Amino acid sequence: MKKYWYAIVVLVSIIPQLQAQSGWTRKAKSFYVQSSISHYSSRDYYSTEGTLFNSGSRFNSSALILYGEYGITNRLTALVDLPALILNSFNSTETVAGVGSLKAGLKYKLFNELPIAIQADFEIPTDDGTNFARSKQPNALGTFDRINLPTSDGEFNVWTTLVGSHSFGQGKTYASLYTGINFRTESFSNQFQAGGEIGHLFFEKLYLIGKLRILEKLSSGEGNQGGSFLYGEGTTFTSYGFNAIYKTGKHMSLIAAYSDYAGFIVERRNVYDGPTFSLGISFEY
Repeated sequence: MKKYWYAIVVLVSIIPQLQAQSGWTRKAKSFYVQSSISHYSSRDYYSTEGTLFNSGSRFNSSALILYGEYGITNRLTALVDLPALILNSFNSTETVAGVGSLKAGLKYKLFNELPIAIQADFEIPTDDGTNFARSKQPNALGTFDRINLPTSDGEFNVWTTLVGSHSFGQGKTYASLYTGINFRTESFSNQFQAGGEIGHLFFEKLYLIGKLRILEKLSSGEGNQGGSFLYGEGTTFTSYGFNAIYKTGKHMSLIAAYSDYAGFIVERRNVYDGPTFSLGISFEY
């Protein structure tokens, strides 16, 4: 059983953000909606001490993610992000399904002419953080093991983010930098994140975007060690990714994304190291 407890990761870290981080807000009464599917699979687990374990069961997670933005005013945008369905399993267990934590927030553009914004996202749990999967085969005692594979971490988070952007070349190229803090409840350690991305529009139809992000444990205390492997206490990493957005019309786009982890800035701790592949479709008006 012990090897299974090593396998749980922070759910937000394995669900990539297809939408861009930017200092721009939407125009008043305009909206953007996006639906995407993602898949993640890995057996390479980095412990809370940064030790690699790659001989255990393979962890798999797939998700259907819904995302939306609405311009309340030209400087204030409402956002909602919901993993509407998450499927979690090991190769040695049954698959369990559930809804991920709902994230709802507001982004406010600080200056009329400068794309610098502050964003607050409230991450609301959709269950108590328990979702047990049964092993496919009985153990040596003839009984079936039950392994907790939660789809929501069962605790309330507040993400605060400051992001600034700049466009170049008649608006065809942009770059963004952001930093923020995740305030966690239930005695979990707070987290610090920072990152950047750069994108360019090719042929008036294809956006290619590169992304880099770090996540660090911020609190100096021990945090909620009782749930350390269940809910990602002490999780740190560097992640990188690439998005391709192809405009099929004036309002609709197709999206593909790839993301993975690295250890060249922040060491990988309490995380499975593997790529995530995503496909999506978006509509804006």
